Amino acid sequence: MLKDEEISERNGLLIDLIRELDLGIHIVELPHKPKLISNDYTKWLHGYVDNFHLKLMSAEFSKTVFFDIRLKPIENMDIETIREKVLEWMVTIEHKDIFTLRERKTKMFVVGFNHHNKILKTNPYPVFAYYDPIIYYSLDRALDTKRRFDNYDLILNQRRPERQLDNDFNNMTTKSF
Repeated sequence: MLKDEEISERNGLLIDLIRELDLGIHIVELPHKPKLISNDYTKWLHGYVDNFHLKLMSAEFSKTVFFDIRLKPIENMDIETIREKVLEWMVTIEHKDIFTLRERKTKMFVVGFNHHNKILKTNPYPVFAYYDPIIYYSLDRALDTKRRFDNYDLILNQRRPERQLDNDFNNMTTKSF
């Protein structure tokens, strides 16, 4: 088991790597169990940190490692090769859907909840920001929260099916010309 100083060092190396790769990956749930999330907050990327190794998995509960990255200072890493492998992993592996909620007009995420009565913790209301949303690993939980706060104009942030994207693209190109 890593000591607090080692966890801090490891997380610093992980953050440096993700920043240097520049693939839009978000890191959540630091410090002990960092998770990798897609840039649009719709996919939980199947990877985990084991001591000073970032292990990119072939599937959600697979024991097969797609790519193992030893976390070390950036200047000691072949970033271009790592970027290619990570991009391949992001595109070819089926990652788990996750869900977030946004306010329709501002596009701000639900990031937490406050209570009108803070002592009794009654009458909750959502708190919004552009970063660090509450992540729901179950569609039912996200929809329950959306229904609970139906007086707010919340929308589910989810990846659209490919067919819908194709239709949107076709409509956009036909209207443009």
